[in-house]
Amino acid sequence: MGGAFGHPLTMARLRRLVLAEGGLPVVWVALTCFALYPVWHQRMLPMLDTPNHLALARGWHDFHDPASRIAEFYDLRVRMVPYWLFYGSIHVLMYVVDVETANKLFLSAYLVLFPLAVLALARSLGRSPWLALFAFPVAFNQNWIYGFASYLMSVTLALFCLAALLRWLETRRSGYVLALGVCVTLSYLAHILPWFLFGLCAIAILLREARKWQAGVVAAAVMLPSVLMACTAVFEDRQERTYIKDSTFAATFTDFPGALLAFPKRVMEIVPGPFDTRVLLTLVLTLVLLFALSRWVPTMRREPGPLAGTHKLVLWILFFAYLSLPYEIHKPMSWWYVGPRLPSLIFVVLALYPPVELSGWRRVALLPVIVCGVALPLKLARLYRSYSTRNLPALKLIEETPRGALTLVVVRNMVLGKGAEEKSGDSSSSGPVYWHFPEWPMALRGGYGPFTFDQGIPVVPKVKLTTPAFGTTDTFSFRQGPEYQYYVVRDATDEMDREPSVKLVRRLGEWTLYARIHATSDEP
Repeated sequence: MGGAFGHPLTMARLRRLVLAEGGLPVVWVALTCFALYPVWHQRMLPMLDTPNHLALARGWHDFHDPASRIAEFYDLRVRMVPYWLFYGSIHVLMYVVDVETANKLFLSAYLVLFPLAVLALARSLGRSPWLALFAFPVAFNQNWIYGFASYLMSVTLALFCLAALLRWLETRRSGYVLALGVCVTLSYLAHILPWFLFGLCAIAILLREARKWQAGVVAAAVMLPSVLMACTAVFEDRQERTYIKDSTFAATFTDFPGALLAFPKRVMEIVPGPFDTRVLLTLVLTLVLLFALSRWVPTMRREPGPLAGTHKLVLWILFFAYLSLPYEIHKPMSWWYVGPRLPSLIFVVLALYPPVELSGWRRVALLPVIVCGVALPLKLARLYRSYSTRNLPALKLIEETPRGALTLVVVRNMVLGKGAEEKSGDSSSSGPVYWHFPEWPMALRGGYGPFTFDQGIPVVPKVKLTTPAFGTTDTFSFRQGPEYQYYVVRDATDEMDREPSVKLVRRLGEWTLYARIHATSDEP
């Protein structure tokens, strides 16, 4: 009879699935494949915080392995607090794959789930599901290049939370409130900021829908455990002073005009040159066109549903939060780039706002978005291949060192650049991608990381080795790191080759591996 897939009913179901919403699943799968391409196209990804976070994940995974020497320099501190989801995922995946593949699997999960979360929100708000295609290019935003993987996953989960909350209030179906409880807890365990933003939106929505107070009480009940977890974490941290180290508050804020002017680049300033600006401009013009069509073309107008006011309320809350949150917090903890993380989230929620009916030929209006969803990852793949080719020698030299060896990576002539946002000077990214490059030895081989994040999870430093000050490696000498056993140096000098306390092991591309053979002399 042709087998299971040859059955007429099965083929009919498959055809209906593929052609649902005018073929949206076909476009969706294609754009998902393109989105994943730059992640798997080469080995290395130019993402600022990635080496540091992977070093901490290695610290958790190898803590009890004497060969890694992690326990000599760190204490294990695993808590059910923000970032636990990322470190826990990498820790578990490392039982079956290496740390870099584990990270790529996590990033791939984000790239698959983020557009689906936007789609779920579009359906909950009664908007055209085709508008969720904006999520594909916007998935690659400034938070991506900075390596904020945990934050990005938390944003995704917070969008699922918002969609589930709206669905629960509308339908009272138990599956939605269960999804709300699970997603809000996972969002908190990924990153506190998206969880907090969702909390603000949830409070406003429940107050707006006060007549549905019974459903609101149930929703509040399933969200309460994450609030209790947050309160417990703050109390414990204040007692131990592992992350919250002060009782005062100090921060740097951006003024109102500066925040408005910076908004576009906070969404998508991700590569040097005008390409990302053109992509964002294309998305903005398409969004303006959709607003215009919904207003002036009667056949393309979808009547706003009962949640149009809720949609507007969420946008106002997110925008107010962007203007109110600091650029950087100095006390009671150190937290860089707080408010600037929000514009990409605001933009994708705004992209769902046009009350436009996208059926039949009208879907051609989204062709520019689809083109951006293809062109941007292809551009990133080319840039990432170049970055990987130039810097893979560094990882290969690190892999030649023994497990647990004390290895210092010295990046010369690439840490600081001319532009405020393009400080790495690298052609692959607008972010300072070399700032945390010295953490790669710990991420790959264990041992010690000179600049590992001291954020209270999953390991905290207890020993500090003598290391050059952050950002001063252009003038590095081996006397600035006398306790290290190996050095991987970019743009090594002849003077380094002549240093009597080390020997040149191997030179590969722009990178050189040195091994210490004598203690550093006190002589100049």
